[in-house]
Amino acid sequence: MMATKIERIDREIQKTREKIAEYQEKLKTLEAQKTEAENLEIVQMVRALRMTPEQLSAMLSGGMVPGRERCSADEQEDAAHEE
Repeated sequence: MMATKIERIDREIQKTREKIAEYQEKLKTLEAQKTEAENLEIVQMVRALRMTPEQLSAMLSGGMVPGRERCSADEQEDAAHEE
């Protein structure tokens, strides 16, 4: 009787390990899909800005974007409150 109980527990352990492996693979796939969707969203936002590569580089490096005025700290704070 003890052997059958142990065997049953062993089978349950094996099933659980298989499910864990399955869920880990599913998680990796979902994380990759999320990263891809985030990247696509970023590309769409950048394209919507219609900047030249030089302007984009300047903006990302924290410099001023040619043809656009820098906002003062008060204007930035006001814009943040409006959102």
